Amino acid sequence: MSTHEAGTSHINFHFDPLCPLAWRTALWARETRQIRPLQITWRLFSLEIVNRKPDVQPDYVNGYGWAALRTLALARRLHGNESIEKLYIALGNAAHGRKESINDLEVVKASAETAGLGADFVEKALADDSTIQDVIKDHEEAVTRYHAFGVPTIALEDSNVGYYGPVIHSVPKGEAAGELWDHFHWLLHNDNVYELKRDRAGAPPFGPVSA
Repeated sequence: MSTHEAGTSHINFHFDPLCPLAWRTALWARETRQIRPLQITWRLFSLEIVNRKPDVQPDYVNGYGWAALRTLALARRLHGNESIEKLYIALGNAAHGRKESINDLEVVKASAETAGLGADFVEKALADDSTIQDVIKDHEEAVTRYHAFGVPTIALEDSNVGYYGPVIHSVPKGEAAGELWDHFHWLLHNDNVYELKRDRAGAPPFGPVSA
């Protein structure tokens, strides 16, 4: 199936690998892709930028999520969308499945190896300052184009409207994933809907989830 085949929905999916909410939504999107004509382009977003205090100098090596984000950026640049997805899955399994810290460079390196990128790939990403700009460019596009404030942020490729969410507790499988997509897809096309949210009181705890 080609990327722009008739009937295929092509979404930009902005994520920060640190975010457990984006992780669950990403797993749902990957599940949906198996049963609906959906193409996903993985785009980056930095929660560190969102939460950075004024006059704080960012640390683009050891700072909140930056090593993982820069490694994801280089994976995409050198090997494309499939590679950034593989690395995201490896990082997500580490962070949100095994509860390891992907602020730890050794965990990022192990994830890069799992994704088939090699033991020295993280060093290459951190030695290349342009990977910082790759992350910032994705982040700023989400903020400017979709007015994004967090992740997951999803938008149709040809649209300037992006939605935060859907935020889900458990990852639906099979047709349940498809049904959620059908409703969300309708919202993506509806210019009259701006916000839909409910309180999380009484929700079960967000436990580990792996791909």
